[in-house]
Amino acid sequence: MVRILLSFFILVNAVLAFDSSVVGKKLKDFTSIDENGNVVKASRVIDHKPAVIIFFAIGDKPGTFDFMPAMNSLYEKYRDRVVFMAVLLSRSNPKEVKELKQMLPLKIPVYLGYRDAIRGYNIRKIDVPLILIVDDNQTIRHIIARPESTMEEVYPPDSSITQKDTQEGRIKQSIELIDRYIKQLLKEQ
Repeated sequence: MVRILLSFFILVNAVLAFDSSVVGKKLKDFTSIDENGNVVKASRVIDHKPAVIIFFAIGDKPGTFDFMPAMNSLYEKYRDRVVFMAVLLSRSNPKEVKELKQMLPLKIPVYLGYRDAIRGYNIRKIDVPLILIVDDNQTIRHIIARPESTMEEVYPPDSSITQKDTQEGRIKQSIELIDRYIKQLLKEQ
């Protein structure tokens, strides 16, 4: 009986987890709303440039609140050559987005993403921040889930990652990893 319950739990957890099998596949396009209230498709925003797409949620504290401001350094460093999309997975409005960006603080453009983003990647609240590293052909090259957490997941798996003892150490390591992935994409162009 215990074996059956354990197997069921593993199966349910695997089915409900975000879709890591998308690594190496084309971006599953999704609709979002930019900070000006315009409805946009992710594929149009990216438009044949490398991209870093960060799915996040307002209620994800400390994850979002501690990790997202650390991404500002990468945005400042690469924003002329790489598209950054911070996709907020909640029903918000432009005023709330503006307040959130000031509170964090966050420089990366925020897009409101809803059902098709969540369903397309099978994102659960416990998966965020969820980062997709996308090449200029809109192929997903890497995924990083929960970069600030002891439950961080990286796809494809990266043997250079060692579990850091502190959240600050995990965030720093994740930023360095994303920086390395961006450099790889830019070299390939």
